[in-house]
Amino acid sequence: MNKMKYSIRHQVGDLEVFILTDGKKDFDHDTFLNTNTSEIKHLLSLNRKTQIETNFNAFLVKNGDKKILVDAGAGKLFGSIAGNLGKALQELNIKNDDITDLIATHLHPDHIGGMLTDDGKMVFRNASLTMSEKEYSFWKNPENLKDQPDQKHLPILLSDVYSDRLNLCKSDADLGSGLSAINLPGHTAGHIGIRVSSSGSQFIIAADIIHAQYLQINNPSIGVVFDQDYELAKNSRVKLLDMLSIDRLEFSGGHLIFPALGRISKNGTNYQWEQS
Repeated sequence: MNKMKYSIRHQVGDLEVFILTDGKKDFDHDTFLNTNTSEIKHLLSLNRKTQIETNFNAFLVKNGDKKILVDAGAGKLFGSIAGNLGKALQELNIKNDDITDLIATHLHPDHIGGMLTDDGKMVFRNASLTMSEKEYSFWKNPENLKDQPDQKHLPILLSDVYSDRLNLCKSDADLGSGLSAINLPGHTAGHIGIRVSSSGSQFIIAADIIHAQYLQINNPSIGVVFDQDYELAKNSRVKLLDMLSIDRLEFSGGHLIFPALGRISKNGTNYQWEQS
């Protein structure tokens, strides 16, 4: 693992994976479901934390001439707490036009805001955009979130702007270049993780299964107000934590704290985070 200010390099077989930090903030207690202030304080204390810290992360995978960006941060949507993706790419001497492929794990603003300019144009002009069919269908369905039209504006705009280079995939599809999708519904309807595989090595991009690692790994029943389906999101979280602990795979995610690289261990029914 090689750390820079906004990026971490991690080798996966013959592939290079970079964890890119777009920003950070602290969550309020009321962001979390199926818990209370007493439990939150207890879990923070167990992990020697006083605040519910989170990051906004994106990922770059380099495979030969392919430069694949998995999510793209918030852009300018969240003001000064985020929007550092360009600085992270600059550290790696990567220009926006060098990106060949975009993958959106889901269409929440902190994952796709960086794919669009302030005036709604594409940032990555040479890249195709891949998302799951279920995710695309959810946001495009006029019956979904019809009482919350503001939530739909950005996902629909993104889909329209990249429409001539948009690829829709199954939620467990082989995406090529050593990447495959992991079906992890609940946070959103078509939320996916990404498995990176090369020369017998694997690495997991867990997307938004975990928003606060020092709460939701110790107690995966804790959800977030951003989950579209709390129960389904919880089941996906447990499924992934089980896989990570059994297979001892290194992983990262959209909201793990920098340096956002580690493993999961399990003792009985309890999961624990192990920093790499």
